Amino acid sequence: MVVLLEQDNSAGGGFQQATNAALLLKRLPPELCTVTFVTTRRSAIEELHLSGVDSSYLPVRRWQRLLARFHLMWRQFSPPSLLKGKIYFNWLDRSLRNMGADLVYFTCPSQLALLTEQFSYLFTVWDLAHRDEVDFPEVRSGGEFERREQIYQHALKKATGIIVDSQAGHDNVVRRYGIDPERVHVIPFSPAVGTLLPEHEFGDPERFVDIKAKYSLDCDYVYYPAQFWPHKNHVYLLRGLRRLEDRFGIRVGAVFSGRDHGNLAHVRSVATDLGLTDRICFAGFVPDREVACLYRQALALVMPTYFGPTNLPPYEAFQLGVPVLYSDLKNLRDQVGDAGLLIDLSDPDTMADALQKLITDPDLRQILLERGRRRIEALTDDRRLSVLKDALEAFRVRRMCWGAR
Repeated sequence: MVVLLEQDNSAGGGFQQATNAALLLKRLPPELCTVTFVTTRRSAIEELHLSGVDSSYLPVRRWQRLLARFHLMWRQFSPPSLLKGKIYFNWLDRSLRNMGADLVYFTCPSQLALLTEQFSYLFTVWDLAHRDEVDFPEVRSGGEFERREQIYQHALKKATGIIVDSQAGHDNVVRRYGIDPERVHVIPFSPAVGTLLPEHEFGDPERFVDIKAKYSLDCDYVYYPAQFWPHKNHVYLLRGLRRLEDRFGIRVGAVFSGRDHGNLAHVRSVATDLGLTDRICFAGFVPDREVACLYRQALALVMPTYFGPTNLPPYEAFQLGVPVLYSDLKNLRDQVGDAGLLIDLSDPDTMADALQKLITDPDLRQILLERGRRRIEALTDDRRLSVLKDALEAFRVRRMCWGAR
């Protein structure tokens, strides 16, 4: 099996989840399959190595990605077999054949899946937000909706298996694209390995970061690690903090970490309009070690995102012992269940109410932490691995029916 990793750490949660998938694959028994890791981002090689994944580099140019679209249209045109033999330009299949591949695992929703003709593949679906939340510019503008539809319409129907993170994701793929339910495999997300600073290292002066001192905060804060996309809904969190002070006289700040994808200026302007600039920190990209400290010193993780069905930060918060406030949306609420406080994205007063209860009721905090711990402990790697093994075993039996060519 050749595993394709197509992000570096600038992708945020996408890179972290692909890395987690690679680490899980390393635990597969060698008698079932051998695994080769390949990255299309030279910038990711060192980061992957530090996480325990050694990969080789497969350069993929922009023109080659465009070629994938053209190649799909060429196949749909159904050229005569003689013409197919004269004009063969599938560089990806040649590369995979040289690696000795039998099966390809795309660890993200990859356009490259449209290109391969000769190899079966596993395809990853993180979300179908372009169908679930069509209003957001990042999934409708600049041809993004059409790009995603092209990938999912064609790649999913041809996939040997489709990897999703939840039952809600499973049901959405089946419903939206008419996929056979047994070909959609639920493998829940796991916390980013780099953020899980062990307890004994948390007290190490060389690893500990005093967040309030570093960012000149004079009050407690909530934490939200998210790239600055509109769907991440940073402005709701700001409005919730304003309501918390206006209604209860409780002054709380916020630390946002993540790269700007075009919406940071708007978030800053809202913070200014609400009179919150003195307690809002825009930390940008921060290393994993600091992320662990940001979590552990926070009053809570507040994640009012519109996209799901699951996200990494709640699992990281459960693992690190931090209360969670999460979006009360149909496909998202099941991720946290009773281990988090659900907030109505149309009403920032619900966020203010949740924080007020969390601050004034120590017992509530302890109840949430215990529920979160139990929830994350139930999502074991053995459980994830068993699903993957079943899918690979089914493919291995079929693969014995044909030869190397």
